[in-house]
Amino acid sequence: MTVLVSAVIPTYNRESYVGGAIESVLEQTYENVEVVVVNDGSTDGTESVLAEYADDDRVRVLRNDENRGIPYTMNRGVEAARGDYIGVFGDDDRWYPTKVEKQVAVLEGLGDDYCGVYTGGVIRDGSGEVVDRVRWDRGGDRFPEILVRNTVLPHSSHLVRAECFEAVGGFDESFDIACDWDLTIRLSKRWKWACIPEELVERTHHDGNVTGDPDYDVRCRAAVREKYAAELAANPDARRRFEAAAHRERGVRALEADDRTEAVRELSNAFVRERRGDHAALLALAPFGPRALSAARALRGVRG
Repeated sequence: MTVLVSAVIPTYNRESYVGGAIESVLEQTYENVEVVVVNDGSTDGTESVLAEYADDDRVRVLRNDENRGIPYTMNRGVEAARGDYIGVFGDDDRWYPTKVEKQVAVLEGLGDDYCGVYTGGVIRDGSGEVVDRVRWDRGGDRFPEILVRNTVLPHSSHLVRAECFEAVGGFDESFDIACDWDLTIRLSKRWKWACIPEELVERTHHDGNVTGDPDYDVRCRAAVREKYAAELAANPDARRRFEAAAHRERGVRALEADDRTEAVRELSNAFVRERRGDHAALLALAPFGPRALSAARALRGVRG
């Protein structure tokens, strides 16, 4: 008998998105799937959309009495999931039809030293155009590299053993930003990852994305620095590159805001700590302001 795979979808006021997320699971070529949707106190028409699945025994809907936030809502879904493998993804994410089939085939051949498998993905804008691609081929031991930057991405592609979720305690509900990075760090401290570089998930960028906050990367890194200070101190090379990335992120934000002096200062610090070509390129752009950065991004030469 094939193992059961649970898809956990938290949703809040996304009536125009959540149905598509559910359908992307039900359309999987791997048939033994269930969907656990947790409605985080939506006040729009989300409840009506979810009611359309009342007669589908593959879909279970839970509802928070009030808006409790992403970590709590995801944990509630994971705790209710019955599958051997669990994937948590947003209501504006989509799984491609062969994703679960390919991941289960990989996971079934791995030992207990692996917690899960992730894949590549694409990001689309509101018009459906592809604006970015996420393609890694970095399986195996990801710690302490995962402290420097989260490269086990996209998170919507993760398929993780249920027992590993339970062992690390799920999502940290006190970690109100970058809870996916935080969970990936804790999983990576104990287990390896497998990677399928094929693009098997997609996300739509829109005004409601949490990651649309221009300071999102900066705030995520500050939260990780605080929680994992001991781990960073124990891994000096990772700490050096972590701080280089922090300077880079602050420098890019300054450049976008046309604070050229601050951009030069931060990007200089990034380059001193990690002499990478992209750091040098960003530093060269800093005196010319945000229009130069936009032009470079359009040419795909520099990504901030």
